[in-house]
Amino acid sequence: MSIDERLTRLEHRESITELRAAYCYRIDSRDWDGFADLFTEDAHLDFGPTGTYDGRVAVRDFAENVVGAEHPFLAHMVHNPLIEIDGETATGTWYFEVPCTFRDGSAGWIQGIYHDEYRLVDDEWLFAEIVADFNYFAEYDEGWAEIVADS
Repeated sequence: MSIDERLTRLEHRESITELRAAYCYRIDSRDWDGFADLFTEDAHLDFGPTGTYDGRVAVRDFAENVVGAEHPFLAHMVHNPLIEIDGETATGTWYFEVPCTFRDGSAGWIQGIYHDEYRLVDDEWLFAEIVADFNYFAEYDEGWAEIVADS
């Protein structure tokens, strides 16, 4: 692989990492339009128990009316990325942890793994698909240890 190819690969990887960070910041700050702009027009979300959503409009609706309605406070943290780039498409796997509050005023923890597909559109990486595998939704004061012990 040439130095130019290696540099391009690193630039793509950094752009995808920044895309994932923008996802976290925009949903946590309730920037619903900015959040939706991170997705392709035909994006697909599969958030397990909260449903599946197809298209950028549905993604925005999910963010505001599902996530936003259920969680007054969120602080997404993502880490341990595995990113594979193949031309104008890529995949990524990330752990996520989200301290949060729930609509009823209680505090909690959410943890799982994001499985992403990305597409390069007009020289910009966007989410084409996200599948979220949740390991737990736990009440803050009860913790998560019993939940994962029972799974």
